[in-house]
Amino acid sequence: MRPSRAVALFGLVVGAAGWASRAELDEVVVDGVRQRIALVPSWQPFVAFAALALFVTAGAAYLLRRSRLSTARARFADVLLPGLALGLLVVPYLPVLPDWWPWLQALAGEGIWMIWAIVGSLFVWGVWPLVPRLPAWWARRSLGFQTLTVWIVAATIIGASAARLTHTVLFPSGDEPHYLVIAQSLLKDGDLKIENNHQRRDYAEYFARDLDPHYLTRGSDGEIYSVHPVGMPVLIAPAFALGGYDLVVWAFVAMAAAAAAAAWRWVAVTTAAPGHATLAWAAVAFSAPFLVNAFTIYPEIPAALAVTLAATLALRPAPDARPWHDVALGLLAGALPWLSTKYAPMSAALVAVTLGRRWWPMHAGERRAGAAGATLRVLAPYGAALAAWFAFFYAYWGTPWPSAPYGALTQTELDNTFFGVPGLLFDQEYGLLVYAPAYLLAFAGFGTMIRRPGPLRRLGLEVLVVFGALLFTVGAFRIWWGGSAAPGRPLTSGLPLLMLPVAIQIGAAGTSATRRAAQHVLIWTGATLAAVLVLAQNGLLLANDRDGTSALLAWLSARWPLWTVAPTFIAHEAPRELVDVAMWALAAVAGSWALRRARVTNRGAAALAALGLVLATVVVGAAIVRALPPADPPLPGIDLRARARLPALDSFDRVTRPLAIRYAPFHVSRAAEVESLLALGVTPGLRTDPQPVRVLHNGRFSLPAGRYRVDVRWASRRPLPARAGSTLALQVGRIGPPLTTWTVDPAPDGTWSAEFWLPLDAAFVGLRGDGAVERSVAAVTFSPLDVVDAGSRTVTPPVLAAARYGEVLVLFHDELTYPEPTGFWTTGQRASRLSIACPGGCTDGVALRVHSGRRPNQLHLQAFGWTRDVPLVPETQVTVTVPPPPAGGVVELDTNTTTGFVPVDIDPALHDRRFLGAWIEVSLPAKETP
Repeated sequence: MRPSRAVALFGLVVGAAGWASRAELDEVVVDGVRQRIALVPSWQPFVAFAALALFVTAGAAYLLRRSRLSTARARFADVLLPGLALGLLVVPYLPVLPDWWPWLQALAGEGIWMIWAIVGSLFVWGVWPLVPRLPAWWARRSLGFQTLTVWIVAATIIGASAARLTHTVLFPSGDEPHYLVIAQSLLKDGDLKIENNHQRRDYAEYFARDLDPHYLTRGSDGEIYSVHPVGMPVLIAPAFALGGYDLVVWAFVAMAAAAAAAAWRWVAVTTAAPGHATLAWAAVAFSAPFLVNAFTIYPEIPAALAVTLAATLALRPAPDARPWHDVALGLLAGALPWLSTKYAPMSAALVAVTLGRRWWPMHAGERRAGAAGATLRVLAPYGAALAAWFAFFYAYWGTPWPSAPYGALTQTELDNTFFGVPGLLFDQEYGLLVYAPAYLLAFAGFGTMIRRPGPLRRLGLEVLVVFGALLFTVGAFRIWWGGSAAPGRPLTSGLPLLMLPVAIQIGAAGTSATRRAAQHVLIWTGATLAAVLVLAQNGLLLANDRDGTSALLAWLSARWPLWTVAPTFIAHEAPRELVDVAMWALAAVAGSWALRRARVTNRGAAALAALGLVLATVVVGAAIVRALPPADPPLPGIDLRARARLPALDSFDRVTRPLAIRYAPFHVSRAAEVESLLALGVTPGLRTDPQPVRVLHNGRFSLPAGRYRVDVRWASRRPLPARAGSTLALQVGRIGPPLTTWTVDPAPDGTWSAEFWLPLDAAFVGLRGDGAVERSVAAVTFSPLDVVDAGSRTVTPPVLAAARYGEVLVLFHDELTYPEPTGFWTTGQRASRLSIACPGGCTDGVALRVHSGRRPNQLHLQAFGWTRDVPLVPETQVTVTVPPPPAGGVVELDTNTTTGFVPVDIDPALHDRRFLGAWIEVSLPAKETP
């Protein structure tokens, strides 16, 4: 194809894809019938995306035409071919076809920008040979410079992810605060007794909720010692002493980047292919199982660094080994059990492969040269570390066994590996491959290494032994997913080792452009999935409920139940799920076979073919699993009536999406005409999942800012359980009291309605009532009356609670405040954020009446550039007026106090152990009398 025609076609496809990306597809139930609707932009996005594509490609083509690279000029049109795949984004908006095959609607889901990213990565891969100067410059740099660069890039991306997710409801959580408490006990008390640290609430500086000690049996001296290993708390204690939780996080970021960089250097030297090592590094370091666990305060990252360094020392030719290498390896391997008991078998595997190399080296001429001395140098520090480890348990629990802290609780059994090992790899909530499909290259790479005779075969077996020791150990644990954990956490410490087989498999592609393109698709799919987990939904997609349904898959495919074709080793028995895994493996083998036989020479066509084959493999695998008899119990599908949110409602915007398309029959109208169709409701028995706060029939919904009407249809029972004078309450946020309470007069077959206002997006809205009221309700419906356009909404953190004080609404964004009927308390010495909304937009600001009870304090207030430090005298109220925001609207306010108090310490009769800072009452400023 001529370059000019290729550029024109590319611009048209990109323009159409950009237009579709700005649209929103949804399904609603109208008079009991499903109807597909789309809120779409006008022509401007099409023109903008097409013009941008034409400008960039035409400019690049002009520069190449002026250059001396005739090959580059000839291949430029081919480079644009992957962009044609963006045409898939338009398919869900076509008539008829997406109704016949509903799975096509997944292409209009939240993951559309993943398609852009993957296609963009293929475009970069195609362009890369056309700009040879950069690869040549990189190749001329020293290995040390390259390693440092790799570390900087990894630390930057991991650090940005940490900054995004730490100090949220997700981090620190789980076992993280318990490890930090152990470090605090070492620093403050010089011991490991944690009961007093919990009683003093030492954890309050980084964890807002109450925290009970994690222990199962007391020590031999009757004291409480944590069930968690002490190695990592000892390691982080200096960082915590210098900078608290934040510095510990940055120390973990540095260690994770160091593990990734060390593994890259090892692979680059071993394979003599830095380019392959870099791709393998990207596949591992930017995969969700490594990236999202890299800054969590668990033993995984220190263990990953220790394992990587030990492996680089152990898995090297005997002539390259130095005496200090053996000592260092013994120390590193000996440190692993201190980090966690589950690492003991992996440490033994590292020692075993090291001694195997010393006694049976690669070449016969090197046989047993200095093997006895090397054995002593390895085993002496390793044995000393193990002896101290066993002595530790004996000293504190009276027995040398590492299971002592768990008492009679034993969850590790060989039989558990039957579902634990495949679950760690394939489970849709916690499995490695679901979140990072590039690890398929690792397991294929092991096969490639083992098939090749000589040193590579041995190296592959040695890495497999070390990683297998970890996989089978954690797979034997009953809760193999790691409790409350991000996906893949139990395997994180061994993931850097997989860079080697990934790099080997990348090299095995040889000159096959199609296979190499497919490898890029897998690698960058994993990287984009990691980006989604970090950036989307404030990280909440990481919070799986262990119910067998992946939050990520549900988010990616809101209109077709993608999760029903993915394996789940939590909700179903292992034999049934192993059949699903086998079907997916069959589809993957068929796709690999097709890739091997694809005869495509140029990169652009190869990228397009590879993308098509990978997509076809996924579709075929899903179709095969879908055709199998359903598992028992079946995973829930999509019931449009039971949805908690509507994408069309969330993105409703009369300016950016002014048009609405209603399919079957096809009809185009203004967006405002379908606003009333975007209603959410619930009926008895429709939703049975667990509730964080009890609301009527579990009807909790996510509603954007705007005005709404709630309709309650009473049951036809006579008489109704509820009586006149009963109450209904509007709950906004999953904690705190109701926002508004109404008195109702239920009547059989009757209805009740009320209107309410939400100044901000609220992810939890529902009705509360007693049991009699709930039994009297036949249906609850929330209907939008006037939704605020998406582009005009105030962006704030999630609303966790809400309270009304007169005409003023206060919305709380964390759990550090305690709303009461007339005001609220803040937590002492903790920064808290809240939003204040007024019916007229707070154009005159808001008035705060504050005091600190019987203790002196100082309250710090901050809002949109305005700050105020308010000294508080005991039992004295102070009034502060917060000025309005520059354009009116919602007042976003941050509060903090320099100290705090516990009410029970002042008056034991109060029985209130909260650590309180300041009391705040909110109202509109008093009008001045002329």
